Amino acid sequence: MYAKIIVYLWAIFLTKYRAMGSILFKKTLPHLVALATFLLLNVAYFYPQLSGKVLQQSDVLGATGMQREANAFKEETGDFTLWTNAMFGGMPTYQIGGYHITNLIEKTRPLVKLFFGDPIGVFILANISCYILFLVLGVNPWLSMVGALAFGFVTNNFVLWDTGHTNKLNVLATCAMVAAGTISVYKNRNYLLGGALFAFGFGMNVYYNHPQMTYYLFLAMLIYVGGLIVEAAKNKDFKPFLMGSLALTIGGILAVGASTARLWTTYEYSKDTMRGDPILKTVSNTEAQTSSETEGLAYNYAMQWSAGYMDLVNVLIPRSVGGSSRERVGTNSELYKSLTSRGAQLPRDFQAPMYWGAMGSTSGTYYVGAIICMLFLLGAQLVKGPVKWWLVGAVILTFMLALGKNLDFFNQPMFNNLPLLSKFRAPSSILGLTSLFFTILGTLGLHEVVKMPAKRKKELLKPLYIATGVVGGICLLFGVLGGSLFDFAGVSDAQYQQAGYDVGAIVADRKALLRNDSFRSLAFILAAAGLIWAYVNDKLKSLYLILAVGVLTVLDLWMVGQRYLKAADFVTPNQVQANFQPRAVDTQILNIEKSRGDYRVFDMSIDVFQSASTSYFHNTVGGYHPAKLQRYQDMIDYYIGQGNQGVLNMLNTKYFITQQGQLQQNPNAYGTAWFVESIKKADSPQAEIDAVGTTDLQNEAIVLDSEFNSYIGSFDPQKNGTIALTDYKPNHLTYNTNASSEQLAVFSEVWYGPDKGWDAYIDGQPADFVRANYILRAMKIPSGQHKVEFKFQPQSFIVGDTISMASSCLILLLLFGLLGKMGFDYYKELEQMEPEVVVKKVTKPLPKTTSKVKKKSKKRR
Repeated sequence: MYAKIIVYLWAIFLTKYRAMGSILFKKTLPHLVALATFLLLNVAYFYPQLSGKVLQQSDVLGATGMQREANAFKEETGDFTLWTNAMFGGMPTYQIGGYHITNLIEKTRPLVKLFFGDPIGVFILANISCYILFLVLGVNPWLSMVGALAFGFVTNNFVLWDTGHTNKLNVLATCAMVAAGTISVYKNRNYLLGGALFAFGFGMNVYYNHPQMTYYLFLAMLIYVGGLIVEAAKNKDFKPFLMGSLALTIGGILAVGASTARLWTTYEYSKDTMRGDPILKTVSNTEAQTSSETEGLAYNYAMQWSAGYMDLVNVLIPRSVGGSSRERVGTNSELYKSLTSRGAQLPRDFQAPMYWGAMGSTSGTYYVGAIICMLFLLGAQLVKGPVKWWLVGAVILTFMLALGKNLDFFNQPMFNNLPLLSKFRAPSSILGLTSLFFTILGTLGLHEVVKMPAKRKKELLKPLYIATGVVGGICLLFGVLGGSLFDFAGVSDAQYQQAGYDVGAIVADRKALLRNDSFRSLAFILAAAGLIWAYVNDKLKSLYLILAVGVLTVLDLWMVGQRYLKAADFVTPNQVQANFQPRAVDTQILNIEKSRGDYRVFDMSIDVFQSASTSYFHNTVGGYHPAKLQRYQDMIDYYIGQGNQGVLNMLNTKYFITQQGQLQQNPNAYGTAWFVESIKKADSPQAEIDAVGTTDLQNEAIVLDSEFNSYIGSFDPQKNGTIALTDYKPNHLTYNTNASSEQLAVFSEVWYGPDKGWDAYIDGQPADFVRANYILRAMKIPSGQHKVEFKFQPQSFIVGDTISMASSCLILLLLFGLLGKMGFDYYKELEQMEPEVVVKKVTKPLPKTTSKVKKKSKKRR
């Protein structure tokens, strides 16, 4: 009986919903194919990930050292710490990791990455983000899929992942979604859904925490908004623009709100870093050379890694300047032959210093694809309206910014006057965003080709010949004459010569790479142009054109990507962990010390201020981070970098590791805290830091009179008693004191504040403290026995985290609510269409019945 009921119900379902399902399937098929293609191609490229293998990413290895203390604290206690003492005497973890923000957008990561971890996940995210953008722009799904794959596989994305710039790549992967929301609002006037998409995309973009890329995207989007303002002025209709701007403003507020905890703390922290206001205002008539002499970064420091003009050619010819500083050149290279002829044993994919561009060194190229470059120029001729001018303008702007000091007349005024630009360094990194603009306009160019009416298709030939001639001509020029146009000399060639390399062989290989890649790009350009020509002349259907160009584009980018990231580069987690095995010298220290909070290490066997490897095991006075506290950088410049023993002693540097890796103990380190017998008052920050070099810091504390006079007053301490650290947590330090009179204690802990998170307590009651010796903390301690505590509990994070949760919740409710409503409306629309389909099916037998009737009527006649 139950079986009959089930069969009956199933028959009803098929009768009612079969037609609806057929329509729905046809509508969604291209999107399903696109998602499946994204998944299959990325799995194919990164298949070692599925077996648990990972990459030895240089930046991730460095970050592992930075994060180790914070991660260990989480493992041991279950809590997150917002402060670590692992590097530079102590700093917040806001830009390091090891803490948690209640941003619910983060919970959607598995969904937008199709439930894959990275790198497969982040490349799928880039594909989906671009796919949505192209659909918003009105591109058909098949071509949208091609454009999405083209951006996902640009070479810089592989380079970023290989080197460990994971946050930057995640931000770049979401940029297209931000643009999609913006264009949906302005161009399509879809204020609700477009605004929700913008809020979600921008929320993810901000969450992944690479402010520099987000800032560059904002600059580029301003060009689009400017074009819309001009268009609105011409049409004398500002209402749609104002409505769209309102939707984006609300979405932007929610997106920023979703990351309030991170943004607020980062903003607060930035004021005290090298990117903040100057402390030592000692600028003379000459240009500022340090970050303490200027607001933001010093220009010369920020302009390191400025691209040269030939570096820009990378977008078209992958190894126009040699590729990378460790380029795979193989057994046919002149350098390989030179070294092996002298007895060197080299691997078949030998890596050599081929890069000879303006940046000195680089990990890879910014190649966007020869076909995409040709299509970009084609699109610049065919696409009309603000979107075209936005993309062309964005490419020009990003090229100019990437040149940095090599386009000084433009970039120095921009650096000095454009808000926030002076906070960022390495201008060439903007080229990661340039690839997106190239891909968008290139895809739109092909879109214009396939949608051109048949009777006008011949009009495409002239733009096609121009695009092919210009881009292909550049490749031909460098392929034929490139070897005689440049000297191919790199800035580090003298060092390579000293290391035993044959620089003549290196130069010969550089010439060969330029020549070979020029002809390679030319071949892809001619192949794509030939396909378009065949389509224009009705020898190829549009779908086949799209698929063929897509295959060529992906093949081109895939092959170049393999030069910098391939399956053989993946290793087992154990091989990565081998980088963090303690050295003999580390083991010696760990056998002596019970807590890493009791000492610091100065490791001269590494680049002290460019490596955080030692921080994996010990708290150090060195480390690496691009946003150090400004006061600490000043101490590096004035004293630590010169090995000043007094400053190292006050930082409790109990151990030195020599260049040869030997351990030297320092019995003169002052310890975690000490009492002083006198106070020296300084009348300016410059006088304060100058006094550090001439003062007995173990017995005298230097205090800035103008800032802390109300606290110090006429206090004259008489040194006696003891103070000792009794319990150490990175965010909670506990001391016991015992003295017969009131004391001034100096702590070997970095000053961060005031009022930015560190709170002090004496016997559980709040207590004030001041800065001493330019970078440390000091506090008056009453006579007797006391318990002194420092706790790091920034209100900016606590309040910001609540705002983050509320804002992200609103974004998700808005987005998924609107998507749900759209789905329901579409369902109702299909349901209304379905009876008509059923009627047609029922009426199919009628012609037979009609014929019988006709036969009977004939007989009657």
